[in-house]
Amino acid sequence: MEDTFRNVSGKVAVVTGAARGIGFGCAEAMAAQGVHVVLADRSPEVREAWERIHRQSPGVRGYARIVDVSREEEVRGLIEEAAEQFGQIDILCNNAGINCGEKPVTEVTEEEIDRHLNVNFKGMVWGCKYGGRQMMKQHSGTIVNTGSWYGKVGHANSALYGASKGAVHTLTQAFAMEMAPYGVTVNAICPALADSEMHWAYLRKESAETGVPFETLRERELGPIPLKRLGTGADLAGAVLFLATRAGSYVTGQLINVNGGVDFT
Repeated sequence: MEDTFRNVSGKVAVVTGAARGIGFGCAEAMAAQGVHVVLADRSPEVREAWERIHRQSPGVRGYARIVDVSREEEVRGLIEEAAEQFGQIDILCNNAGINCGEKPVTEVTEEEIDRHLNVNFKGMVWGCKYGGRQMMKQHSGTIVNTGSWYGKVGHANSALYGASKGAVHTLTQAFAMEMAPYGVTVNAICPALADSEMHWAYLRKESAETGVPFETLRERELGPIPLKRLGTGADLAGAVLFLATRAGSYVTGQLINVNGGVDFT
């Protein structure tokens, strides 16, 4: 049963936002299980990320591409190239995202609105659009979007980020219904506080603005988390890998919490 029910070796995955943080950790964990991985990110660091994964898992194939997910043609090129190189795409992790920091709605700018929606929402739409087209041809595949607990319940001073992730959740459920006739599942994983560079940058900014030491803020964050640690890419990869196997093939349209117990909504 192990080989047919939970095995992912030989599958092909495309992961966006994979230069570091959650995206990199997810790609790294999948490669360790024999998944061929294509890494995409805006940052040139994505090339180093791929080299690191390849050294750790030399038996897997893959490559890195610099891609701005807010640009439709770049996402289209990413998906079409991966499909041409490997003949299929089994797993698509739409993970790329940004958080411009806390600010009340009364102070937000149009530029900040556009940045959040262009990357966090529009980037997911383009991934779903072209990844979905490829998987419709295959009549198989797993799409996993990165949502957030902030997209489930409103948080003061994080309306833009939360709204963009709420849009991802609705997109995920609608697209799951559209893709079901083709045997393709679509789900969202919803992390909370993550051990990622994006989060640390946000915390450093808060420290500079408030004068509260960085380490104090870091320790304060662990208080409400029952498991007393931040989430990692490997934690999220566990959920992605389950969804990509036959064991998870009956799960679709779900917003799956992977958050250490900090939120149950």
